[in-house]
Amino acid sequence: MKSISLSFIWFSAFFFSFLNYLSYSLNSDGFSLLALKSAITADPTRSLATWSDADSTPCHWDGIACDHDHRVTAISLSQKGFSGYIPSELGALAALRHLSLSHNNFSKPIPGNLFNATNLLSLDLSHNSLSGPIPHQITTLQNLTRLDLSSNLLNGSLPEGITNLTYLSGALNLSYNFFSGEVPASYGRFPVTLSLDLRHNLLAGKIPQLGSLLNQGPTAFSGNPDLCGFPLQTPCTEPEAQNPRTLSIPKNPENPKNPSAQNGFVEKDRVKSGSAILPVISGVSVVVGAVFVSALVFRKKWRSSDGGRSRKMGMEKLEKEVRREEEEEEGQKGNFVVVDEGLGMELEDLLRASAYVVGKSRSGIVYKVVVGGRGSGGAAGEVVAVRRLSEGDSTWRFKEFESEVGSIARVQHPNIVRLRAYYYAEDEKLLVSDFIRNGSLYTALHGKLPFPSFIFRP
Repeated sequence: MKSISLSFIWFSAFFFSFLNYLSYSLNSDGFSLLALKSAITADPTRSLATWSDADSTPCHWDGIACDHDHRVTAISLSQKGFSGYIPSELGALAALRHLSLSHNNFSKPIPGNLFNATNLLSLDLSHNSLSGPIPHQITTLQNLTRLDLSSNLLNGSLPEGITNLTYLSGALNLSYNFFSGEVPASYGRFPVTLSLDLRHNLLAGKIPQLGSLLNQGPTAFSGNPDLCGFPLQTPCTEPEAQNPRTLSIPKNPENPKNPSAQNGFVEKDRVKSGSAILPVISGVSVVVGAVFVSALVFRKKWRSSDGGRSRKMGMEKLEKEVRREEEEEEGQKGNFVVVDEGLGMELEDLLRASAYVVGKSRSGIVYKVVVGGRGSGGAAGEVVAVRRLSEGDSTWRFKEFESEVGSIARVQHPNIVRLRAYYYAEDEKLLVSDFIRNGSLYTALHGKLPFPSFIFRP
């Protein structure tokens, strides 16, 4: 009887100890995160020092956020100086909404199983050393709204399957990689609100003139030397122009070694023309000699009588040339002038901003430019209208351009758009003004146009 009681006590103690262990053991999300910790070979800031398997949940770990069920919903580990690779176990985080591992030194390809976390809304792996193509499993992220894979070593062609991510409307940044091939025509199906960035890759060919691609500014495609077409200023060359056909001279089948034998009259004409050339050359020589002597006499008299006046005119001409060269040099360097002191932006801000085409005419292209406010959760940026002027057949010198723009800036009227800044360079002229949100005269007269017909063409 005593042995039975003792066995029962030992069993009860073991059972309750086991239940206590289960209540304090780490959940599955925590073990997935420990796989990330194991894959990191360098942690100079000791950001993962609090990550331990002795905890029941990872919800209090640095860089981790959870919901009320202790499921991981966000991982934010940017700028930690990590080295290593991204493990596929992160794809097991079923409740994960936001993943940011940017500005580290993660290498190796992106694991395809990472995209098993199908509830992701934003994915930021920018500024790392990730290599290889984008896995095709990315199409499973049907809830994704923002994707940033910029500044890596990714290569291959641009994945067309990304266009199936119907909620992608915030940002798609694939810049500063090694993507090659053409821009897929399906990218025109992206919503106009999407900020597309394909800069500095190895893309080639003509930019498709379809859908929302017509609304992207030139900064979305810059840095691809073999890319051409609107909105870039690089025109596309026709295939015939790239491989010009040469006019070949047919061979003479009777005498292939002497092609001129097929035109026997050529040699005869040469003999006749040679005898006629001699008298003509003699007569021309006499006339040229007489003109030369007369010019020397006239020049000597002109120097003696008008030497002082010519020197004065020469100095004035030299001064004009110097001033003209200084103006041209100033124009070549580029000059950004702020007319409205309330404009809180510089040229660099305009070049980095999101730009959308809202109008096009013979005089140039008008862009809606949103400066600042691109980050998630940030404040709304300042919106301005930027007109890129087209010179056409005429050319503008800097002083002429400055004078004309100064006259426009002095005009103050409630029905005239206010000029806020301008930029002059030899190959670029920009006018920055207020952006009028009420549309155009065309929309006022005819109503709102269906997409993408609001791209006005001359």
